[in-house]
Amino acid sequence: MEYLVLGFVVLVFLLVVGPRLTFTPEGCVKVLTSFGKYSRIVQPGASWIKPWERAQTISLQNRSMELEFEAITIDQANVYFKCLLLYRVADNAELTIKRAAFAFAEQAEFSTSMQRLIEDETRTYVATQRQAEMIGISQDVVRLIQSNVGARMRDWGYSIEDLRYNNIRFDAVVTSSMARVVAAINERDAAENEGEALLIRRTKEAEADGSFIKIKAEAEKLAWKLRGQGLADFRREVAAGIHDAVSELQSAGVDPNYLLFFMYTEALKHVAENAKAGHTIFVDSNPSRPRELMADMAAFYKVTPAEAIPV
Repeated sequence: MEYLVLGFVVLVFLLVVGPRLTFTPEGCVKVLTSFGKYSRIVQPGASWIKPWERAQTISLQNRSMELEFEAITIDQANVYFKCLLLYRVADNAELTIKRAAFAFAEQAEFSTSMQRLIEDETRTYVATQRQAEMIGISQDVVRLIQSNVGARMRDWGYSIEDLRYNNIRFDAVVTSSMARVVAAINERDAAENEGEALLIRRTKEAEADGSFIKIKAEAEKLAWKLRGQGLADFRREVAAGIHDAVSELQSAGVDPNYLLFFMYTEALKHVAENAKAGHTIFVDSNPSRPRELMADMAAFYKVTPAEAIPV
C-alpha cells in the first residue's frame, strides 16, 4: 500500500512539474519565456515545454488592417480616407521575432500605434496640398508614406507589404463645387472642340468651293476654246463649200451670182419656216430689185486681192 501511494505521488509530481506537449500551427511560432525572461522560440509542429515556461504565439503570415480617418488640406477642405494596410513580421530571424513579441505589451497597442503613424504621415502630406490635388493620390506619395511608416515598423519587427488608399471623398459642399468645376471645364473643352470642328469644316468647304470654281473656270475655258474651234471649223467648211459650189457653177457655164441669189431665197425660206411670230415675209416686187440685191451681195462678198491690201 505504501508503494502504491508513493507511485501516485510521483505521478502527480511529474504531471505538475514535468514537461508538457504543445502544438504550434503552421505559419506561426511560439516565443517562450521562463519566469518572465525570454527563453527560446518554438517552430511549427509539436514540441515539449516546461511547466514554468509561458508561450506567446506570433503569426508570420500577412495580416491586414482597414483604416478610416480624415485630414484637412491647405485650403481648409476636409478629406476622408479609407485605406488598407497589409503587414507582417519582417522575417523569421530570432532577433526580429523577439522584437515583434516584446515591442508592445498587447497586440491592440501595436495596432493603435501603427494606425496613428499612417494617419500622421497622411495628414502631413494632405496639409501641403489643395483640395483639387487630392482627387487621386499618386503611387509616389503612397510609397513615400509607406517608406516613412515602414522605417518605424521595422524597429518593432514588422514590415509593410502594401498600402492602398481605396476611398477618398470630400464634404458634400466641396463635392458639389468640384462637380460644377468639372462640368464647366468639360463645357469649355466641348466649346473649343466644336469651334475647331467648325473652323475645319468651314475651311474644307472654302477649299472645296475654290476647287469647284477653279474646275468650273477650267471647264468653261475649255468649252469656249472648243466653241471657237468649232466656229472656225464651221466657217472654213462654209468657205470651202462656197468655193466648190462656185467652181461647179463656173464649170457648168452658170453665173456664180446665182449662188448668192439661191442662198438669199433659202435664208428667207428658213426664216419663214422657223419664225415664231408668223410665217409671212413681205418682199419688194420691183422687177429690178433682184438684180440690185444680187449686185449688193456680190459687192459684199468680193475679196480684195492681197496686193491691194495696204501694209
